[in-house]
Amino acid sequence: MAIFKEQLQLVFSPRTAITELASNPRAAFVGCKHILILAVLYELAFVLWALGDATVTMPAFLKIPEDRYYFYELIFAIPVFFVVWIVASGTAYLFSRAIGGNGSYDTMLGGFGIAALVSAYFTLIPDFIQGVLWTTGWVPFAEYQEATSRGPLLVLLWGYIVAYNVSHLVLYTVTIRYSQNLGISKSAIVAIISYFTSVGIFITFIR
Repeated sequence: MAIFKEQLQLVFSPRTAITELASNPRAAFVGCKHILILAVLYELAFVLWALGDATVTMPAFLKIPEDRYYFYELIFAIPVFFVVWIVASGTAYLFSRAIGGNGSYDTMLGGFGIAALVSAYFTLIPDFIQGVLWTTGWVPFAEYQEATSRGPLLVLLWGYIVAYNVSHLVLYTVTIRYSQNLGISKSAIVAIISYFTSVGIFITFIR
């Protein structure tokens, strides 16, 4: 499928992937397509979490009952994913232009959209597994939280969280580098700024 081809190309041949996006008049749509898939997949995961009686494990910024948080999250999750994508891409584009970048915003949108979905696999797969365990009752939420609070499962939990964040930064960096014709160090700095700017919005809503 074209979607998986685009993802694999960004991972294994980022220069080619971004060059093709730069010449594609529908580059922004390519990014939009990946973000929509990402948002829908997470909606499905949140359905499982909600049905599995999951509660937020970190304090919620929004005044929503913690035991019903994931039911409410189904309402605003999809718009949040799109806002985060646009903010990350826009921030990266503006900072890139400020330090000499010369690529297009549409290319950034395309690359960041693909990057977001590829990086999300590190958390989506475990999140679906968790949702199935909780919903079916094979491992109730409370027992799961206890099991993952220590030992190898805690290491595994933090491992995929770190992988999620690192992959974002790496794929954002190569997107900026090849779309804006910047050096690796400048691209990495812009990637860090754009990623953590958008993460601030993400963690305000998504738990």
